[in-house]
Amino acid sequence: MFSEKKSNFNIEYNLVPECQRQTPPNIDDDIVFGKTPTPHMLVCDYIGSAGGWQTPVIQPFAPFSFRPDAMVLHYGQTIFEGLKAFRDQTGQRVLLFRPDRNAARMASSAQRMSMPPLPKDLFVHCVKELVAVDKNWVLPSPGSLYVRPSMVALEDGISYRAAENYRFFIIMSPAKAYFKNPVAISVYIERELSRAAPGGCGTAKCGGNYAGALVPMFQAKQMGAEQVLWLDAAKKLYVEEAGAMNIMFAYGDKIITPELNGSILPGITRETLIQIARETGYQVDECSVPINQILHDIEKGDVTEVFSSGTAAVVSSIGTLIDGNKKYTISDGKPGKVALTLKQKLLDIQTCKIADTHNWLVH
Repeated sequence: MFSEKKSNFNIEYNLVPECQRQTPPNIDDDIVFGKTPTPHMLVCDYIGSAGGWQTPVIQPFAPFSFRPDAMVLHYGQTIFEGLKAFRDQTGQRVLLFRPDRNAARMASSAQRMSMPPLPKDLFVHCVKELVAVDKNWVLPSPGSLYVRPSMVALEDGISYRAAENYRFFIIMSPAKAYFKNPVAISVYIERELSRAAPGGCGTAKCGGNYAGALVPMFQAKQMGAEQVLWLDAAKKLYVEEAGAMNIMFAYGDKIITPELNGSILPGITRETLIQIARETGYQVDECSVPINQILHDIEKGDVTEVFSSGTAAVVSSIGTLIDGNKKYTISDGKPGKVALTLKQKLLDIQTCKIADTHNWLVH
């Protein structure tokens, strides 16, 4: 059992002097997603022999040093999360959106990978403190600040076992639109390779899930698509995810989305959109979604919209599904009413343009 000993939430600060800090970019600058780190990061080590989690430190953004026999490089004990900080409509307040859900999911990922779960309240506290230090890097709406908490095995040695020591760290970067295409994206249906299988690690945000998707992503781009549509591992009959995002299909005012089946990542944006959609008057069914039925219904015109959801991309309309050499166009390849409505409501909540009745925002 891992120790969760943590008597308080003290954080040590080793900050870059104000006069030496970089100037944050503007919303009009050309900003590539994830390529511009803020001046600081947070590091908190777990040392089994020293009682577990140590005091977090906010320090200058800098490289880590690993030996060639570092366990993380050999056995893949590495997990991460993704969330955003936003400015409200006045531009003055900085807010986090549902960080408690990211904390819970990271704890679940850690348990699946035999890593010590960071206490959820410590996770939220660390995120809040680091964002406060680099709050000038939070872009105004429609921009944001992307926050990437991660954890890796820390010790050396290539004996095959779970490590005893780990490093939790948070890095951040200003974010604009994830996809360059502002209209709709194309998605290639992958019918051979699989992202995850029941009983595997599909519900965890571990690095191996994403490494294994790189070859299909390259193949998708060769076919003119921006993302891959994953099917179930066993029979390749049922829709699971779209790239690193969850996916939804609209039949007029009815939305269907693949049910969480043990191999699909439980997306926080997915969870939020389902709740917003139901409160807006849409019917939402979480169920098995046969890919061939979807393609048939697109051809008939019954499927009126397809869109994906995730922290980085928020809501992305899908204008084309590519199945081998055949293309299926949805809604003339343009974003539809459902996707635009849900995306706008979510963004309005995140920037305080409409009331946050669920207490999703954290100051």
